[in-house]
Amino acid sequence: MNTSEDKIEQTLRSAPRPTPPKDLKQQLLDELQLPPPNRNSSPLRPAEASGGWLRRWWPALVPASVSLACAGVVALQQVQIQDVKKTLQALAPAANQAQSLLAAPATQNQTVSTGTDSSEEQELARLRDEAARLRADVSKLEQLQTENVQLRAQLAQPVAPSISPEDAEALAQAKERAQATECVNHLKQLGLAVKVWALDNQDTYPQHVLEMTNEMATPKILVCPADTARQAPADWAGWTTANMSYEFLAAGGNDTEPQRVLFRCPIHGNITLCDGSVQRGVAKTHPEFFVQRDGKLYYESRPADTSSPNSPGANGFDTPNR
Repeated sequence: MNTSEDKIEQTLRSAPRPTPPKDLKQQLLDELQLPPPNRNSSPLRPAEASGGWLRRWWPALVPASVSLACAGVVALQQVQIQDVKKTLQALAPAANQAQSLLAAPATQNQTVSTGTDSSEEQELARLRDEAARLRADVSKLEQLQTENVQLRAQLAQPVAPSISPEDAEALAQAKERAQATECVNHLKQLGLAVKVWALDNQDTYPQHVLEMTNEMATPKILVCPADTARQAPADWAGWTTANMSYEFLAAGGNDTEPQRVLFRCPIHGNITLCDGSVQRGVAKTHPEFFVQRDGKLYYESRPADTSSPNSPGANGFDTPNR
């Protein structure tokens, strides 16, 4: 800005201010036309006009509320922990007393006579032997099931439309072997079911197979696969004695007579002994190995003395009592 402009500006600033008229304010108010006031609407408050105080402060209020809630939960947990500690301290004497009471019978048991200890040890040893034998039976049963599955797979293979008589005979023999193996499997399961039932009933066998339905998975094991005259029901509700192929010959017995016949298949000649073993086909191939005493049938792996007048009959099961 040059000197002349500075002088002009100073001259303008030093000029006297005009005096406004006295009624200028009133004239401006009179000339200003405002809309008529609405009686139904209330005047806006400053807070409402700017969006409300909640809109401005909620980013700070929400974290503060969450912090207060967490603090309350922590305080409540501390109170509960203190109550649990007090309860444990109050129960500690009772726990010590209970431990002392439990230790007392153990001390008394140590003073039992030597004869009682020996009898208990013998009973435990017998139970261990029985458990080991049952495990062996289960392993043999699993092996039989595997063989049965393999034979079923062989039978399920498609057969050529025209086969020779030799092939037909071989197929029939394979089918017969598969059915005989499945029959042995059924007898093995029945013997195991009787053993399990006897362990819970003072080592005594049931009087009827219906008493041990809980130990048998399905009623199908009571029907020989080669028995075409009988049909296994779907469940135990529809089962009757007419659906059973096997003969239950040791009802009410026990395992003190291991060579006594427990079950017998009249079709294949397979038998289950009271010791849990299954002899395959001996009732047909060696009927002379069976003797009958006091109405009980026993298996002896030796030929009977046919020279004696009390020798067994033609069927090998009519030996008189000894």
